[in-house]
Amino acid sequence: MGNSKIQVDEIAERLRREPYLPLSNDCLIKSVRLVRKCRKSDIDAKVVLCLGLASAKMPLLARRVTIPVIHAWGEVEGERIEVSRPLGSQGMLGVVPVDIRPIVTIRL
Repeated sequence: MGNSKIQVDEIAERLRREPYLPLSNDCLIKSVRLVRKCRKSDIDAKVVLCLGLASAKMPLLARRVTIPVIHAWGEVEGERIEVSRPLGSQGMLGVVPVDIRPIVTIRL
């Protein structure tokens, strides 16, 4: 993977730095863009959609609960490439995308 790994990391980092906007620049759209850019560089990549479980902050309950979520990411050579937000940052309800546990996945 060598050079292609560096290319994928550079593409992914650029996408992560773009603002996350529900419905117009969300995890699915950013993942599709990652895959398209990888394929233009002759790197085999797939979009993975999943129904998963995530730990979320529930302010009214004053604790974290596990909730079902729909999420997407890119996959290159079997490696999950998160591009929705900067790595480790929290989304809505304090959900961290890299911590989403997939239950059902579809590779496109």
